[in-house]
Amino acid sequence: MTALPPRTALKLAAGLAGLALLTACAGKPKPQTAMAPAVPVGHVYAVAVTVPPPVSPRIHFTASQQVANQQAFNVIGLKSALMVAALTCQQQPEYDRFMGKFQPHVLAAQHVMDSYFRKASGRYSGQAMEDQYVTGLANDQTISGQAQGSLFCINSEAEFKAVLALNSDTALDQFVTAAPPAAVVASNAAP
Repeated sequence: MTALPPRTALKLAAGLAGLALLTACAGKPKPQTAMAPAVPVGHVYAVAVTVPPPVSPRIHFTASQQVANQQAFNVIGLKSALMVAALTCQQQPEYDRFMGKFQPHVLAAQHVMDSYFRKASGRYSGQAMEDQYVTGLANDQTISGQAQGSLFCINSEAEFKAVLALNSDTALDQFVTAAPPAAVVASNAAP
């Protein structure tokens, strides 16, 4: 993996600590004995993540800033979901390829997110608000993955294939705002 700036590494460590805690508390899933219904494979994360509101109603963003903020949050949401998948499903090589291919674009989205939190909450409390948001996002994605059970890794494999097939930053931006990729049907029945 590429070396991360200290602040980003700290955010990642906080998210991973939350992930480890959730994993430790979750216990083992119960094996399924009956055939489960077929489930579509598509995005393993919410397509559009929520941009938290500013701490004061006096803080305003222009319409174009709101669009840029939402887009950046969606890109960071994808990055977070792929990181959760990489750690959960041993898909680190795929995550590394994603970051190698899109790192400048992901870092630009991270800068937009950083700027949003500084303005929305202030220089010092903005960092705390951002750290809390990033950790909560990873935790929510982990819980969502656990709810998918054995299909999570199948879904994340399909997600990585779809993302790695993209050839431009514009295509990535469209991917994180579009409907899920064409559904592939898989069964989570016990073999």
